[in-house]
This record gives sequence, structure tokens and C-alpha cells, in this order.
Amino acid sequence: MTDLLAAKTRAQPIPDSTIAEMASDMERDGYCCLPSYVSGKDLVQMQEFASAIIRQSGRTSLSLNRSEQFSGTKFEALANSERFQEIFSRLYEIALQKPSPEVNFYQVLRCLTGEDMARESFIFHYDSFLITALLPVIIPKKGRRGDFIMFPNTRGVRSAYLINLIDKMLVDNRISQWILKRVAQSGYFGMKRISLVPGNLYFFWGYRSIHTNEPCDPDQLRSTALYHFADPHIDSPLKARLRR
Repeated sequence: MTDLLAAKTRAQPIPDSTIAEMASDMERDGYCCLPSYVSGKDLVQMQEFASAIIRQSGRTSLSLNRSEQFSGTKFEALANSERFQEIFSRLYEIALQKPSPEVNFYQVLRCLTGEDMARESFIFHYDSFLITALLPVIIPKKGRRGDFIMFPNTRGVRSAYLINLIDKMLVDNRISQWILKRVAQSGYFGMKRISLVPGNLYFFWGYRSIHTNEPCDPDQLRSTALYHFADPHIDSPLKARLRR
């Protein structure tokens, strides 16, 4: 997506043609990129926050996923932006052809370095949420950079949570993980490898796409922010029972 079209997503309201083009890119290419969506001081503050929390934790991998952990940060400010939220609601309406629910994010900040880098990489999965926005915060500039790997749009939105659960079980097992890793390394069968750029914003149908990240070199830090929206099975009685 061009810088000009990315700029249109900052307009209020966002033109219908812009959202339609984003959705078309996600269907055709598997993802849509808005270049330099976060830049300048905002990006620097995000990078400083990510570097500080991994350093202060004394760990080599860390994930934040509670809303209070983002309080007062640029990550929270982005999540609360009406224009940012509008992108998700409009994409939802195009995808499901019905009004969008209120935009509430399941927000994650991942920081990986050291020996955990390999252990936390090449874990192929479907998201539980229809739309995912991936914001690279810190990406290594040398060696292995932790490219984003995806097999886009390999399933539709399931009518029942049980079918969704079966899909996930078919992916989340040793044999499937081994096969997917080998296929990803070969670059065949519609696999996409995306070299992430800090500050760019990448949208994809997380629920429908099998995806993961490659490892970086252990002496490097990789940090990404994820904004998930719209669980198609949020009202499933089976899901509620399994969570008890």
C-alpha cells in the first residue's frame, strides 16, 4: 500500500475506497501494510518502553497482555485512537457483512531475545480473533531479523466453535508443526515471508491465516505489538464451559 493511501487512513472519516482497498489487499496478498503508521517520537517512546521492560524483567522473553500494563503508554494511546479503531470496525463490516461490535482490543506486546528466541519462534497457529494488526517496534538490523511467516486465508470463519477448535488442533501438534516449518523453509504452497519494518502497520485476517515468526540471532532483541479484534465465537457456550 502506498504512503498516500496510508495517509488516507488518518483522515476522518476514512474513505470507503481506502477500506475496500485494504480488504482487497488482505484477500489477495494475505496482508495490508500501512507504511510509517507510527513514527518519530511516538515510535521512539514505544522502543524505549519495550527495551526497558525486558531489561528490568531480567528475562529473555516477555509478553504483556493486560490493559493496565499499557496504561499511560503510546501503545494505549494508539488503541484508544478513534481513527485506528475505525479501521478495524470497517474491515469487520466488509468481511462479515454485518455491523461491527464495539472495538475492544486484546492487546499484546512481545519481546524476545537470547535463548528464548528459537523456542518462541516457528510456532504456527491461527488467532482466535478475526482481525490482527501487527506493529513492529524493534526489529534487528543484522543477521536473522525474525521475518513474519504466513499461509494466508487458509480457512473461512467457522460457524461453530467446535469446528474452530478442530482446526486449531490440526495445526497445534508436533507432526503438523514439523511439516509447516519444512514447507515454510522451502517457500512453497503460498507461503508469504514479510520483512518487518518498525513503525509500519500490518493488517491480516489472523483467524483465517496460519502464521508465525522466524527466529532472530540470540544477541538481538525483537519486539512487536499486536492488536486483536473480534472473536467470532465470543458467545459460544462450549467455549465458556472449556474456560471454567
